[in-house]
Amino acid sequence: MKRIFVGLTVLLIGFVMVTGIFAEAADDYKVIKNAVKSPESSRTSQTGVKWFKILVVGKDGDHENVKITLPVSLVEIMINACPEKRFKIDHGCQIDIRKVWNDLKAAGPLALVEVEDHGETVKIWFE
Repeated sequence: MKRIFVGLTVLLIGFVMVTGIFAEAADDYKVIKNAVKSPESSRTSQTGVKWFKILVVGKDGDHENVKITLPVSLVEIMINACPEKRFKIDHGCQIDIRKVWNDLKAAGPLALVEVEDHGETVKIWFE
C-alpha cells in the first residue's frame, strides 16, 4: 500500500511539473501574440522606416566624405519644433513639411535621391 501511495505521488508530481512547463509556454505564446497585435506599437516600426541617411562621396576616392545618419524620431522632433509648418518657395508657393514627411515615411524604406556625376555621388534615403 505504501509503495502504491509513493508511486502515485511521484506520478502526480511529475504530471504537475510537465503541465506547468506547457502552461508557461502557452502563456508566453499568448503574451507574444498580444504584443504583435497591439496597436500601441511605434509608428516607425509599422512602416519599417527608422533612419534618414545622407551620403556624399567626392572625387578624391571611394571613401565617404560626409555620412549623416539621423533617427526618424529625431527628425520628427525637429519638424514639430518648427513654429511654421510650411516652407515658403518663390512666388508664394508653400509646402506643408509635416505632410511631405509623413507621406515619404509611409512609403517605407526607399531611396529619395541618388546623383552620380564625374565620380561624385550624393545619396539620400530612408532605411
